[in-house]
Amino acid sequence: VMPPGSSSGMIPKTAVPNGAKHGDPGLKRAPTEADFKDVAQAAVTSLIQNASSGVNGVPAVKGPVPPMAKPPTTKPTEKIDTSTAHINALTSQNWVNACNPVPAPVESSGNTGDKAARNARRASLSQEERAKQNRDRNREHARNTRLRKKAYVEELKRTLTEIVAQRDAAELEKRHNAQREREQREVRFRVMEEFLKLRGRNELNAARWVAILEDGFTCTLPKTPYRQMVEGEKTNEQSTNSPVSISELEQVLRGASAAMEDSQYLSNFLQLIGGGANPQHLVQVVFRCERSRFFMDGNVTFMDFTASTAGIVNKGVPNEIVFRGSMRASFSPASNKLISVDIMFDTGAITTQLERLGVNTTADAAAAAAAHEADALLDSLQMPHFAENENGDGNEPPSVSSDESSN
Repeated sequence: VMPPGSSSGMIPKTAVPNGAKHGDPGLKRAPTEADFKDVAQAAVTSLIQNASSGVNGVPAVKGPVPPMAKPPTTKPTEKIDTSTAHINALTSQNWVNACNPVPAPVESSGNTGDKAARNARRASLSQEERAKQNRDRNREHARNTRLRKKAYVEELKRTLTEIVAQRDAAELEKRHNAQREREQREVRFRVMEEFLKLRGRNELNAARWVAILEDGFTCTLPKTPYRQMVEGEKTNEQSTNSPVSISELEQVLRGASAAMEDSQYLSNFLQLIGGGANPQHLVQVVFRCERSRFFMDGNVTFMDFTASTAGIVNKGVPNEIVFRGSMRASFSPASNKLISVDIMFDTGAITTQLERLGVNTTADAAAAAAAHEADALLDSLQMPHFAENENGDGNEPPSVSSDESSN
């Protein structure tokens, strides 16, 4: 029986039995063991040559399997995925799909016949050839594994670097925002404190007021019936739960001039406490603001204060007037100037203290006291006095021109 792939024409001349002479057609000897070995070697050589030429028109791959292409390197401008899903995928068992995997050969349904042919060829290989093929396959598998691991490590490095950069940028921005907020808090606290100081000492310099007040500034505070108030806008607005109009409970000052006018009325009232105005003992209101009671939410700030008069004790009054209050302010984000101010304090507590000091707290009494103080000021001025004329009618003497006086 001839081995597959062999032919009668492939038997070498050495396969002719010994003792038969070439050219003797009548003599043929039986093949020996050496002849069969030569035939088998020739058949194996022919099989290898046929496998090299390909089966079914598909060229066979010679030598070791060519290495797979490396994954494309990421461009520096490519955006790195730092999402939570991507990080979870990198740290999971299925990390290969999270990074740039080594592309595996795609096996289609049309290659089923090729796979069967490869199995057939593998079955016809010798043990040494099979071992060599296994080593090549294992070597390629190890190489692909190293490439996948390298791609995984590179993806981890890129992701970690991007996360660290984002964290550092966020921390830096957070520090900058905190610094800006601290500076803004300090500026706005000083502005609110300055507003109370200007109001307490009756600042007459309009530039000091305009420097901290925005155009269209409004100031809302409770009505103070114990002193004169600025004539504000008359409104018919009603509260939802009370028939009393809001204009009867509070007063609204618009603009720096109205704020200065109200500060003047407050100062005039304070000077009357203790027996009238005394230039040597001016009375002011001193405000003490606590930083621990200062809060800021965006452009709106809140602050508590404690206020007391300063100077009425020097005029013989037993004690100073003390009251507490709160202040809410709205700031311009661009200039940090005051847009609106709401001052809240207990007018009843002030009225009670004034009554204990013997001060009439009615509005008419306050207006009358202010008028009396103005009259006293005018009387203190030295006005020229004219004697009665010859007619005794008490009229002023006739005017004399300069020419008549010279004559």
